[in-house]
Amino acid sequence: MKKTSIKGIFQQTNKLMILVAFLPLLISSIFYSRQIFIYQNTINNIEEANQLSGKVDAIVLEEMWDLVFGQKSVADVQDNNVIEELRADLDHIQTNTNTAKEKNTLAVALRTLDSLETYQNKLIENIANDEPLEKNQYVMVQVDSVIELLSEILQEFVRVEISLASQTNQDLIQSVLLLIAFQLLLILLIIYFISKNRRFVRENLQNPLDRLVELSDELAQGHLGFRAVLPDTPELRTLTSSLNKMADDLTRLLEENALKQYHLAQSEVRVLQAQITPHFIYNSLDAIVSLIEVERYEQATEMTYALSDFFRISLSKGHDWIPLSKELRHVADYLTILKIRYGEMLTYEINQQTTSQDLLVLKMILQPLVENAVYHGTKFVRRVGKITITIQEYEQTIQMSVRDNGIGISHERLMAIQHNLKENTDPDPENGYGLYNVYRRLLLNYGSDVQFEIASIESQGTTISIIVPKKGGAH
Repeated sequence: MKKTSIKGIFQQTNKLMILVAFLPLLISSIFYSRQIFIYQNTINNIEEANQLSGKVDAIVLEEMWDLVFGQKSVADVQDNNVIEELRADLDHIQTNTNTAKEKNTLAVALRTLDSLETYQNKLIENIANDEPLEKNQYVMVQVDSVIELLSEILQEFVRVEISLASQTNQDLIQSVLLLIAFQLLLILLIIYFISKNRRFVRENLQNPLDRLVELSDELAQGHLGFRAVLPDTPELRTLTSSLNKMADDLTRLLEENALKQYHLAQSEVRVLQAQITPHFIYNSLDAIVSLIEVERYEQATEMTYALSDFFRISLSKGHDWIPLSKELRHVADYLTILKIRYGEMLTYEINQQTTSQDLLVLKMILQPLVENAVYHGTKFVRRVGKITITIQEYEQTIQMSVRDNGIGISHERLMAIQHNLKENTDPDPENGYGLYNVYRRLLLNYGSDVQFEIASIESQGTTISIIVPKKGGAH
């Protein structure tokens, strides 16, 4: 199928409109011009035939009698031959005739005129031979009969022309009726072509433009998987192809960016682990040595087992998703070590309200929050610090919260933290990186379904709540 450009579509439409505008005018002009021309010729023939008939009756016979009685000389008659004038008039009328009946009637008139000319020559011959008057009078009797016959023939021609004029009038009426019928048919054809042209424009312009608008709306709404069908119109096909390619490139770039962000988050958690590990190991080993030195072997053993289990779960053979039970054991090991180190100044409580046994969660999302609660919260109060971890299972989600009774967060600082989380900007170094690291990892792994809320009252404590979709399976 030939692909029509937008310019070609408009050119085709313009041609159709020009044809629609001029075709009726052209056909009407042809019909009317032809009939009017025929009718005008018929009227002219009638007028000339009447004039010729009158000329025959009034002049020819009179001139011949003038010749007989000597009132006109032979030279005068030959110089101004009325019969030749009559013949020239008949020849002129004959050029404007079209039917066989007209031509036959004029042919009879011309032959009659030839007879009249013969009698005229006979008179001239008698005069030249000085024949008696009686002989010329006898010829004049024949001339009178021929003139009467010629006049009747001319009147018959007039009657033929009047009949033709009447017929032409009837033809004209029929032509008008035919023209009206044709124009009605033409109107139907125009309606058909307009409808066809409307469909053509709709299929080649309107529908592709609507699909382009739909594609733009879908892409604007974030539906990057939407694609428009390529139309046949070259310009719109190029534009649609470019938009589809732009959407493909945008999808690819977003996927690459998401992958980069994922790897960045993994790198950040590795960095976090690398930062935690040396200090945590040093402090924990120092605490174990101190416990052994004061012969508190049971606590040293407990702390050693907790430290070992803590790092075993931290590694988890490289898995990012671990069972909820392991995540809770991981944070419990961490709190066990801290409690042995801080003694009676730190207590903790883990409340698990779940029924599913195979729930998976993202690894190391609770420990950084607990560390933040201890080092930025309970550490700065004189009362006994308490960390409460609550796990609640709902139909589609899991809620995990870490609450402390530390110094809390001022309203200004809380607003700054929430702004940094919302805008995904780098935090103030004094606020720590653990909180932001956890939030970024949650977004990358759970997407927009994650809910991350911070509630704090200054001098009373802080609660961080995380709500994520449930994920089944087990490693």
